[in-house]
Amino acid sequence: MTLPTYEEAYAKALDRPAFSNGTESECWFESNCYRCVHDAPFQRGTATEGCPLIMVAYMERTPAEWMEKNRSRLGDQYTCIYFRDEDDPGPDEPTPIPDPPGQDALFPRESFERPCRMFADTRPVDAEVVA
Repeated sequence: MTLPTYEEAYAKALDRPAFSNGTESECWFESNCYRCVHDAPFQRGTATEGCPLIMVAYMERTPAEWMEKNRSRLGDQYTCIYFRDEDDPGPDEPTPIPDPPGQDALFPRESFERPCRMFADTRPVDAEVVA
């Protein structure tokens, strides 16, 4: 899955600001962008370009790749379809669930598959038992 260029993202973006103030934007970037594989190298200074979706947001537009969620929770206002945590051991590209063996598919899958990331993290979750 390849990120769009700045020009492509800007052309598809909604013509309204993604955040109402700097606190909202910094909370979102800290919770998402700064730990994503697409922008974290830029934040550490090891890459020359970061995620173009951040620049679209700085230009007071809302990227179409950000799906709106609960606007009242700082850092959780949107879900970015390109987000992938740096510690995520998953594959580089999302992989579709294969058809069950021995069964025919009712419909061709290609027309229903989207080039976007699933929303569940693929990294293991450590659970603690509270007594």
